[in-house]
Amino acid sequence: DSFNDLTHGQGGPLGVSKPVAPLPIAEAFIQAAADMGMKKNADLVSADPTGFGFYQLTQKNARRSSTAQAFLKPALSRPNLTLRLNTMTKRIVLEDKKAIGIAIAEGSGETILRASREVIVSSGAIGSPKLMQLSGIGPRDELARVGIDTLHHLPGVGGNLQDHVDLCIICECSGDFTYDKYGKPWWAAIAGLQYLLTRKGPAASSLFDSGGFWRIDENAEMPDAQWHLGMGSGIEAGIAKLKNTGLTLNSAQMRPRSRGTVRLKDDNPASHPLIDPNYWADPYDREISLKALKLSREILSQPALKPFIEAERVPRPDCKTDDQLFEYACGMAKTQHHPGGTCAMGTTDKAVVGIDLKVHGLANLRVIDASIMPQVVSSNTNASTIMIAEKAADLILGA
Repeated sequence: DSFNDLTHGQGGPLGVSKPVAPLPIAEAFIQAAADMGMKKNADLVSADPTGFGFYQLTQKNARRSSTAQAFLKPALSRPNLTLRLNTMTKRIVLEDKKAIGIAIAEGSGETILRASREVIVSSGAIGSPKLMQLSGIGPRDELARVGIDTLHHLPGVGGNLQDHVDLCIICECSGDFTYDKYGKPWWAAIAGLQYLLTRKGPAASSLFDSGGFWRIDENAEMPDAQWHLGMGSGIEAGIAKLKNTGLTLNSAQMRPRSRGTVRLKDDNPASHPLIDPNYWADPYDREISLKALKLSREILSQPALKPFIEAERVPRPDCKTDDQLFEYACGMAKTQHHPGGTCAMGTTDKAVVGIDLKVHGLANLRVIDASIMPQVVSSNTNASTIMIAEKAADLILGA
């Protein structure tokens, strides 16, 4: 880790570091926010994340430090670990309210893999409730709708879906101040060579190195909105790409009140689930999101960014009223890829797992991923999910 203090450690398996190749336009963005009274913050994952600065990235030696790289790869030589790739799990096998294994697809049939101790479901906030429902675990009426026998009625499975929804402002730059040109083959080759020789440049960047947290609702105890500055335009699927060099500023509400669902399309494990995030079902979420979007515009219009920005291009300049911004948001909004909550931990009738992450009413079955969050965290979910897994490992070991 780049830091070593009360909220940071060093020497662990996961690499965490500051960006190795920040661009001047990112420094100007942080200064622009500071000029509006939003302080600079050198450590956005400290006890107080309020402010703007550079994010710490899961990188080690300028390479992505994924959970597969940090945790799985070093364990592959263990005799009690078998890694199966391209293998579809069809269902959890239950016997008298006890998980005894899983059924995987093999050829035109299936194979049962029996568990000696426990079955652990770790397929994320979308995959885990899907697998549970395919296994007959979930709301009785939803299972009946797709012709699956209910083996364990658990109303909360697949409910309580929460996510951070992104809105963006895209500006045209007055020069090559971001990484857009590296999308062309010749420049991509140069970026690759630069990375090989220096471990810097576009190939070492996350493309979203800087951002920040701020309160939109003045009554919020902690920041309730987050920003990510993207080093280009069209760098995410479905987002507009400019002809010239561009810059994208994403904003997202962090604590949504709206709740969605993950349901089965049918009883076929190969079918994609029906995902209804139900964004902005609560009017409060719309209000906070649009206020954050307006704040993005203010930041991008500050003097510190004038040497870099030609003009705002998305949304259109005459898109100003709340109704106009809402219409724009409905066409441009996207997920921040932070779903959670669909197998929530708790003690209510809608809870799915307990504090030990064991599924209520079933033996030998745990869920360990972002789906167990009763309320999605007010930031990126990656690090939080890793902490859930590390705590779960202690629970499994009885530590």
